[in-house]
Amino acid sequence: MGVPTDEALSCKDEGNQHFKEGRYDDALACYTKALKLTSSEGAESAVYLKNRAACHLKLKNYKLAVSDCSKALEVVPNDPKSLFRRCQAYEEMGSFEEAYKDVSNLLRVDPKNKAIQPVLRRLNSIMQDKVKAQNSTDSRVTQMLDLVFKDSSGDEKKRKQAANNLIVLAKEEAGAELIFKAGGIDHLMRMVDGEKDRELRLTAIRVLACMACNSKTRARAIYTGVGLKKLCIWIGSADEDQSSAAANLMKAIINCITNLEEAPEVEMIFPALIVMLHHSKVSGIGRDNAIELIIKFITRTEGLGWSVKFTEANGIQNLLEAAGTIPEHSSGLQITKNTRMHASLLLSKIYEDLISDQEREQYRNAVEAYFSDMFGDSIMESKIEAIMALAALLQGPNEVGNSILGKQGCLELIIALADSGNAVHIKYAVEALVHSASKKDKCSGVIKQATPLLKELYQSQNDAIKVRALVGLCKLGSFAGSDVTSKSFADGSTQTLAKACRKQVIQHLFLCNPSKDPDLRKWAAEGLAYLTLDVEVKEALCDDSDALLSLLQLTKHSDQGIVYPVAQVLVNITNSYDKKEIAKEMLDLAKYAQHHVPEEDEKDKEPYISQRVGKLVKAGVVNALVALASAESEGTRDLVSRVFLAVCNDQEHRGLVIQQGGAKALIPLANGGTDAGRIKASQALAKIAVTSNPEIAFPGQRACEVVRPLISLLAIERSALENFESLMALTNLASSSESVRRRIFKEKGIPAIEYYTYEEHEELRRAALECMCNMTMNEEVLEIYKGENDRVKLVVLLSGDEEDVKLVRATSGTLATLSRDPELCHKITTCTPSWMDVMKTLAAHPVPDIQHRGIFILLGMMCADKDLAHKLVESDLLEVLMAVSRLEDPARKMAKQCAVQALERAVEWGLIKANPDGQQTMFNKLAQVEEDEEEEED
Repeated sequence: MGVPTDEALSCKDEGNQHFKEGRYDDALACYTKALKLTSSEGAESAVYLKNRAACHLKLKNYKLAVSDCSKALEVVPNDPKSLFRRCQAYEEMGSFEEAYKDVSNLLRVDPKNKAIQPVLRRLNSIMQDKVKAQNSTDSRVTQMLDLVFKDSSGDEKKRKQAANNLIVLAKEEAGAELIFKAGGIDHLMRMVDGEKDRELRLTAIRVLACMACNSKTRARAIYTGVGLKKLCIWIGSADEDQSSAAANLMKAIINCITNLEEAPEVEMIFPALIVMLHHSKVSGIGRDNAIELIIKFITRTEGLGWSVKFTEANGIQNLLEAAGTIPEHSSGLQITKNTRMHASLLLSKIYEDLISDQEREQYRNAVEAYFSDMFGDSIMESKIEAIMALAALLQGPNEVGNSILGKQGCLELIIALADSGNAVHIKYAVEALVHSASKKDKCSGVIKQATPLLKELYQSQNDAIKVRALVGLCKLGSFAGSDVTSKSFADGSTQTLAKACRKQVIQHLFLCNPSKDPDLRKWAAEGLAYLTLDVEVKEALCDDSDALLSLLQLTKHSDQGIVYPVAQVLVNITNSYDKKEIAKEMLDLAKYAQHHVPEEDEKDKEPYISQRVGKLVKAGVVNALVALASAESEGTRDLVSRVFLAVCNDQEHRGLVIQQGGAKALIPLANGGTDAGRIKASQALAKIAVTSNPEIAFPGQRACEVVRPLISLLAIERSALENFESLMALTNLASSSESVRRRIFKEKGIPAIEYYTYEEHEELRRAALECMCNMTMNEEVLEIYKGENDRVKLVVLLSGDEEDVKLVRATSGTLATLSRDPELCHKITTCTPSWMDVMKTLAAHPVPDIQHRGIFILLGMMCADKDLAHKLVESDLLEVLMAVSRLEDPARKMAKQCAVQALERAVEWGLIKANPDGQQTMFNKLAQVEEDEEEEED
């Protein structure tokens, strides 16, 4: 290596001394230096490696300890100390099998070693427990199968408990495989077909669903054994629980067999599901589950790419038939209250998945063929079913729906049915009218023709008709949105109508009356969602505490059709919907061209928005949002995320959000759902993390779960505010624990954070550097700075900034952390010629805490090794250290202590020594002292 071996031995001896005195970091540095001075193939390197491993064990760096011991064993196989220390590290990491192997080898190599006996006993006990657990799974599976299928005692309670235990066992890979090998599939199939007890039949399907997960072999065996026809019969069952369990089984089979790639089974499964859409024997819940299965697997991006084949297989017509079914028609298909909503979603999914004009044309042709057939039928029931199918289409791919609505006579037919005198026809025709008014630019004809009729129907004694007419009027009256200069109605009745609608809805004609049909409450909530686009309605609703409380109570409703409009009302009140920013130049151009320019009401701006949010918080909106956060609908969760962000904008509300479970509810919102919803939820989490103690806001593992959403806000396409809040939040989290820092590193947060250290925006650059300052406490991050890069150079140069105190505080903190490592101490002195000037600036900084950081860096460099310490002593930095060591200012006490320690370390190196007058803080260079002694002798 070009360096005498005795120097490496000296480092080892020094490290041994440090280790005995408990200075494990210093010992680690000595052993590392000794390794650098020794050939990696020599026996000496094994000694240094296992000694360094001992340091890692003391410092709880177990992975590094394992690494060093493994390297030592490569040089000296079966070395007892290396085996023992690696065994200890493995045990601490929970890798008991590896630890047991090492201690067994150690016993063979060194059988008289008494120190290994307690370790061997402990690990032997753990391994025996693991073997027992495995054997226990075998016996439990056998026992449960016997109880369920062979027990003749007649104890049904015991059988049911055993069947439920099979579900638990089937969720584990070992248990599922044992059930499979024991012929469980045949037994479970017979139970579903022949068992009289409903609960046992349901449990059998659930066990099969668990077994089908994560195993293509088991999934294919279940699919072959049960058969596609029987699977569809199970899904089509009128028993909601059985249908849902069978749908989960089908989902697991498709996932495992296909792995989201084309497979022969899919060519049979999808056509069968399409048939279920319009099969008369399929239950309403079974139809819904079939639609959901198609939704999950039909798209190219997330599924199997069956959109075009669905259209070719008459899937569109079958789906529209289900969507247009009227429950009051005895000859119709069985549907639920959610069938039409599911159909709309599937229609939209398919249309969005089509990528060419030809595919979209094929879709439109299929739609037009259905409506041509239905509208051409002379039977009135067919026409009303077609109108409801059109309503579903308008709620899905509305451009296709609008093309049907625009055909000659379609709107007139809807209005004629609404004025027919038949209560059923009126109810559904008015509902179709509501959905037909979907686009502002296409709504003028609807307003002109429908408004008089809706006003008349609003006086109906039939609540179902009345509430739909009310919603229609609300929707037609809300097309101006927040534009105070635009009016939807040409006559002078706009305000009168708005007041009437507001009175009926806000005074809880439908909302506050639990005895009312949920369908009525859903429509009333939807009407309020349209009305609250008007700022006066927002203010009136917030001032009516009873109505507000009633509205928030609806968030606990299980019907997704109710909670979505309620969430939309909250978005409208808080103005948390997306607003398109219009450039000033474009506004000026529009005014010059005498084009209509929307104007926002003053009450749709601050401070009115904050006041309304405050009233919502006081009324209990946080609890309502927590309840809404678990909604199935992505759209609802998107709205909830927006309102959460509006609440968290005010720092005073964040504590209440944490207290009432809002921070916990935001994490799944930030990890799933729509892109916009994830961003809003992530930003709300960032705001909470910036101003709150992470240990309180995100206790335990939750702090790690927040990391990924926060890192997503660092994407360059996000706004500067989102970037900044994310960096501040990560800084706060990184200061809380090593586990969070490891998670940030694991989630590839370092490159994203470092990107902003080069940002021209001062606040962003400073926030990124503050975050990196905290991240350098992580050993893996520290290693990054050691590579061939300019990271250290950047930090050193920025530390010399004489204007931005906050920036210097962050970069000097980073350098202080880096100075713990001798290698990085050397890198500080070689990265730039101006390092000395920067150190002088920091060491003499007027801000006490920055000066403390500067002196701490010098202390680290002084302790790194003698060569570096000599470089410091030979420079002006010694004078700076001596000056700081004499300071009496209490604010600079910490800096003074570090300066004294640095000088004492220089004395230990033999580079300087204390003055003979006994003042411990007075030092001189050793060379100068020797010259003085020589002069006295002369």
